Amino acid sequence: MKFSTIAILAFLASGSVLGSPILAHGSTTPGVVHFPIEARSQPKERLARRLRRRDSNSTVAMILNNDISDGAYLTNITIGTPGQSLRVQLDTGSSDLWVQSSDNPSCQVSPDFCATTGTFDAVNSGTFTTTSDDFTITYADGTSADGVYVKDTLSFSGISIEKFTFGLATNSSSGLGVFGIGFDTNEVASTTYENLPDMLVSSGLIGVKAYSLWLNDIDASTGSVLYGGIDLGKFTGSLATVNMLPTAGSIYAQFLLSLTDVAYVSGSSSTTILSSSQASSAIDVVLDSGTTYGILPESMVSGIVQAIGSGQYSADYGLYILDCSLQSSSATVNLTFNNAATLAVGLKQLIVPIEYNSQGNTVCALGVQPIFSTSTNALQSATYLLGDAFLRSGYIVYDLDNKEISIAQAVFNSDTTDIVVLNSTGVTGQSGRGSSKTSAAFALRIPGYSVVVCVALVAGVFLL
Repeated sequence: MKFSTIAILAFLASGSVLGSPILAHGSTTPGVVHFPIEARSQPKERLARRLRRRDSNSTVAMILNNDISDGAYLTNITIGTPGQSLRVQLDTGSSDLWVQSSDNPSCQVSPDFCATTGTFDAVNSGTFTTTSDDFTITYADGTSADGVYVKDTLSFSGISIEKFTFGLATNSSSGLGVFGIGFDTNEVASTTYENLPDMLVSSGLIGVKAYSLWLNDIDASTGSVLYGGIDLGKFTGSLATVNMLPTAGSIYAQFLLSLTDVAYVSGSSSTTILSSSQASSAIDVVLDSGTTYGILPESMVSGIVQAIGSGQYSADYGLYILDCSLQSSSATVNLTFNNAATLAVGLKQLIVPIEYNSQGNTVCALGVQPIFSTSTNALQSATYLLGDAFLRSGYIVYDLDNKEISIAQAVFNSDTTDIVVLNSTGVTGQSGRGSSKTSAAFALRIPGYSVVVCVALVAGVFLL
């Protein structure tokens, strides 16, 4: 979801995980599910348990059209019988699916409030059932939704999941519904239930609770999430695997890593922003697709701006304003996690247009929100976020079973598809072979199977 400086500052003193919901309480041969998602941008605000069986060796693709408005990556789903079409934000930083109820007063008073994602009318579904469990979720920026947990048939990409549990919001301060796909330990229900990753495994459709995220270039209209597999055509180099950090004690609730090194690299020159050689310098970060930008300590953000050589902080935006021409720079901000996996983030992905000024010129900013604090202990104990501005540059594999994250450089606008099904050993020695061609071979790799189909792909166009 979206985050503001004021809301996040309130969390720094307590060392809370920024971006996580505030909790209201405490086989057949597996395959893959391909779940393309749509890029949307918002300038100033930043931003069943039984499954109907299908061939478990198949991939399922959902093609989406670009729609610019909310600084989020959206996917299309249907809920109910007959299905009612909805659009929701894909969020690795939370774990519940929730949608707007047609009874939500905000949607009734201002139809535009819910126009982006639509509303669900329970009366018109023949498979709807309710529960006695309340649904309440509040995000770090203060936006919230509440209602009741319900069950109905969820469909996407040709798959229908019966009796899927989700929140039906009868009140909300945001018009954008959310599809959380994180650990079930991060659900806001009083009792843990099977969310999407759980149900895909328990159904036998995929073999492991793992998926790969490819957000694609900032100018691209679509990206994808691939459940149960990786697509070698969407990255280059080898996937580097690191262990997640527990959120509290031995509990894993967020996709949490240690950010140990940060450097600004321009040509042969490198400027150190954060170094693992400095005692207690590492910070904890969550890889969160539900956050538009990054959220990092001010000293780190200002260090990046100084290395770039220009930039002025704007209190109005909570961001550093930079010249839009820097988007064409070949310089990168290199992030190293757990002293082992490095991701190079180009300035094109980090410097984002936020609005037009009074002269009609585009205003650009560094897509990283700085967090100011006079307390060194608060800054070091806080957990920060790496949102879409950073994640676009990577091909990220979230392995919930093994508590691991694997990272490689994304290949933007790749037309190559070469899918490998994951098993319980996780990601082992896989190297990417992405390319950007108008036609390419499609390969699905499954132990004991060999399937190659030729397809033609057409690149999408994204207008800022």
